[in-house]
Amino acid sequence: MLNPVPNKLELPKIDRELLDFWKANRIFEKSIEQREGCKDYVFYDGPPGTNGVPHVGHMMQSALKDLWPRFKTMQGYRVLRKAGWDTHGLPVELTADKELGFKSKRDVDAYGVQAYIDYCRKTVFRYKGLWETAIEKIGRFVDLEHAYATYQPYYIQADWWTLKQAWSLELEGEAREQALKLEQLPRYLYRDYRVMAFSPRTGTTLSNFEVAQGYEDVTDLTLYVKFRLKDAPNTYLTAWTTTPWTLLSNLAVAVNPEIVYVTIELLEDCEAGKSGEHLILARERHQALVPMFGKHHIVGHQTGADLAGKQYEPMWDWLPSDHESAMHVVADDYVTALDGTGLVHLAYYGEDDFRILRKNGIPLVLAVEKDGLVADFVTPFAGRWFREEGLDVDILKALKEKNLLIAKEKYTHSYPFDYRTGSPLMYYPRPAWFIRTTALRDMMMEANRLIGWKPDHIREGRFGNWLENISDWNVTRERYWGSPLPVWVPEDGDLKDAICIESLAELHTLAEKSGTALPADFDPHKPQIDEVTLRTKDGRIMRREDFVLDSWFNAGLMPWGQYGYPAEPGSVERFEAQYPCDFICEGLDQTRGWFYTLLACSCLVSKAQMEAAKKSGNREREKFWSNPRNWSSYKNVICTELVLDHTGQKMSKSKGNVVDPNALFEKYGGDPVRWIFYSSNPWNAIRFGGEEISDAVRAVILPLWNSYTFFVTYALIDKWQPQTAKAAPTLMDRWIISEYHRMVASVTEALENYDVASAAGAVTRFLDLLTNWYIRRSRRRFWKSENDTDKATAYATLYEILSGLVHVLAPFLPFLSEYIYQNLVRGLNSSAPESVHLAAFPVADSTLRDEALESRMERILEAVTLARALRQERNLKVRQPLSGMMWIVPDESTEEDLAPFLQIIGDELNVKTVKLRHDDRDLVTRSASANFKVLGKRVGSRMPEVAKVVAALTDEQIQTIEAGGTHRFEDIELRLEDIQVRRSEKPGLAMKSDGFMTVALDTELTPDLEAEGLAREVVHHIQNVRKQMGFEIADRIAIIMDMEAPELKNAVRVHQDYICRETLGVDLEYKSVATGTALDANGHRFTLALQRVSHPENQ
Repeated sequence: MLNPVPNKLELPKIDRELLDFWKANRIFEKSIEQREGCKDYVFYDGPPGTNGVPHVGHMMQSALKDLWPRFKTMQGYRVLRKAGWDTHGLPVELTADKELGFKSKRDVDAYGVQAYIDYCRKTVFRYKGLWETAIEKIGRFVDLEHAYATYQPYYIQADWWTLKQAWSLELEGEAREQALKLEQLPRYLYRDYRVMAFSPRTGTTLSNFEVAQGYEDVTDLTLYVKFRLKDAPNTYLTAWTTTPWTLLSNLAVAVNPEIVYVTIELLEDCEAGKSGEHLILARERHQALVPMFGKHHIVGHQTGADLAGKQYEPMWDWLPSDHESAMHVVADDYVTALDGTGLVHLAYYGEDDFRILRKNGIPLVLAVEKDGLVADFVTPFAGRWFREEGLDVDILKALKEKNLLIAKEKYTHSYPFDYRTGSPLMYYPRPAWFIRTTALRDMMMEANRLIGWKPDHIREGRFGNWLENISDWNVTRERYWGSPLPVWVPEDGDLKDAICIESLAELHTLAEKSGTALPADFDPHKPQIDEVTLRTKDGRIMRREDFVLDSWFNAGLMPWGQYGYPAEPGSVERFEAQYPCDFICEGLDQTRGWFYTLLACSCLVSKAQMEAAKKSGNREREKFWSNPRNWSSYKNVICTELVLDHTGQKMSKSKGNVVDPNALFEKYGGDPVRWIFYSSNPWNAIRFGGEEISDAVRAVILPLWNSYTFFVTYALIDKWQPQTAKAAPTLMDRWIISEYHRMVASVTEALENYDVASAAGAVTRFLDLLTNWYIRRSRRRFWKSENDTDKATAYATLYEILSGLVHVLAPFLPFLSEYIYQNLVRGLNSSAPESVHLAAFPVADSTLRDEALESRMERILEAVTLARALRQERNLKVRQPLSGMMWIVPDESTEEDLAPFLQIIGDELNVKTVKLRHDDRDLVTRSASANFKVLGKRVGSRMPEVAKVVAALTDEQIQTIEAGGTHRFEDIELRLEDIQVRRSEKPGLAMKSDGFMTVALDTELTPDLEAEGLAREVVHHIQNVRKQMGFEIADRIAIIMDMEAPELKNAVRVHQDYICRETLGVDLEYKSVATGTALDANGHRFTLALQRVSHPENQ
């Protein structure tokens, strides 16, 4: 049976009750168990780090991540929804460093690596409880009990296996020769020493996509400098640098062999040098740099090839002055004349610098060390921070003293910062291990072409452009807390005998063969794994390469890592059943993070598995892994944007506008928060605050709740049961049923296309139609006292709609839909599924659609909206009846076609009659004026005369012209384009048009209409006082009115039966009231007193 609806909607209380209900009855678990044997819908959860607290942005992703698994479960799919935690890497280490007061890796080494690892392990799940609470309170169904964690040994083994796939793939042909030439292993996993983005703060390199996330515009001091040639002491090379600190390590100057360089002679002392000095710069740059050189002239030309080999004096005394290759001019095509001087100073802090210096055999000199401090041997500047502004200034001063400074200027450019710590990066030569993603580029681009991106432009835009320009992925970090790189290399550094381990079992076996048995509880983290030595086949000792893996690599292999594939028992079956996934969702920034690493890892594994299947002759596996649709581990992806505060500002602790999700849920409940994230495209920034939550409540929560309350209240009064005999559905019934199935079809289609905003829009539109039109226009069917078949039909229709609606809303609003379902559906049918989340999602029935009816009703609603706006503009309350309305539509609709709808319009707008017209004849008075711009060209000097004729046109003549006719004046024929028509309402009419249709209201009020309007005002006041006094809807009342105005007395007496019928009044007395409510009806004051006569329980 139905239970009464509480007077107050308390969403947080409802949430708590339902969370308990779901747990006690294992609803989430049953949603999977009951789909055993059904087709899988696969969702991958990007692992968040739990050493930080969740924020509102995470809740947006949680809401979206929950929507489709719920929807697909209700469609009959099995959806496992395994949660995961990102537990390795710098975020954890930075937390540990902050708490332990560490500033560099030296502090870690002094503290002890094992103690540091233990501390990191302790911080991993510090905020796990907050995360789980927030995930639970937003109503997300996800398997937290069996969540994967990237620091677990089974996951580390999956890391190793993935790297072994790269190790097993070898280059062929030209690519192999090129790799060997560069002294690289000809494998997809290789070691290299190169200049990379390096964080002095954390002491490790970063991958190119990590660097891409941290660029900021900065304004730096830049210098134009000169280098004195040895064989021509008064001649200088010139160069420009945006990083003055790199000048401390200058080892060569590069030119382009094809560029023409000029030598200029200074004719006077200036900032650039002394009179008589010769400066060399690119001819193309000369004009741009003229202001620097004062009076001068060109004294020579030469190509870069001519300059190559010339030696210059070291800029500093700590640089190698006698090395046969250092301090020379070198030629390379990378040099351009687009900026600077057309010559480039070289130090081992740039990728091209590094390449050119190594190619020319120039020794390594690093005046700034990897901690970002100037080395001790650079005496004047030792210990200074490389980005210290004062260092640049002091270098400038030192160069000026040496007469090696030409000019200085401020320059704004984009500079990389560590996106995790905010500290500046430097480009620094370091060893690292790389996955050869450039060899996978074509696979990745083909796979990307088949991914369903939301928004769609990401495919060819942000992500596609990124893939076109990828470089090999540096997957190692020089840190501590991470999956260790499973590569062991002989102590002599011979990489040809290096091995890559793919599992703990293999490591145990090889360690035992090498004479060291590993303990059963061996922890595959530093420092224990560093102590494991292996041996080559000829007995040489091998040690592990001292790197840990990029935590983005951990995250990228989660499709198989979550199961410990392939080493863990059962992991092969689980992975193969759950790959690839149907849907993922994360922030837009993950195009250069998780979205990229997922694709890179899956393409790597696809390539390796394809090759292995070919070698083994397994045609079935070869066919699977050769299919580009399986190269990406995800088929569809939704990118989310930032969640801003209510003013449109980015949330940050410093601004004090960060919102605690758990506090939010305690105040508002989970459903309104979820709806905010559904109501607009998630790839657009979303404003979030109390006002936005209130909007969500007004748009969806309250209309649903009020509709449900309306139904239950009257169903209880009438003791309605679903089996009650009913009549044929009315026009309104058929219309709302049709609209319901239209909504179901729209929501289903939108969700199948991962278009949440359209799905939410369809729901919002339907709720508006249901509450503000169907229920509004059907209320009297529920209010009437007799329980006839028409009332039963109204109940049956509304019940069908509401029970279906809670099923549609279940994936969106899991709490409120469950709450309503338990009373509305389970309360009347105990055999219904235990939870709405175990029920089936509605399927639209096209046979119940009447698109013609929907279209007509849309026009009716447009007419009503137009007429309501007209009433408001003319200060005509809807409670004041009017005698008539004319509805002017230009098409061929007939009054007979629209007769049933005209009655609905009349009832809604409180007009006695509604008539359909196809033009506004007899409703307006027309006048015309001349269109001088058009007529002037035709009539010339006769324009004043013709203008008078146009102004004198009658209404009938103007109508003839509007109908396509003409009006002749002497030899001039006036057409519609020659005149400008003005329409004026006839007295007693009010008109409004939307460009397609026009409505006209008869505004003349007769005494009878005014009396009826007063009676309706009285009813309105009585209903309000009933509510204020807390009367139940079915309570019968006695009404006492104290009034003096004759007009009001007359109106109440004439319409007494109507007033009592509308307000459930059993009696209406006219007498003085001692205590009552003072009110006003259209300027007539009166006092009202109400008394409850009977309660529904006593009837």
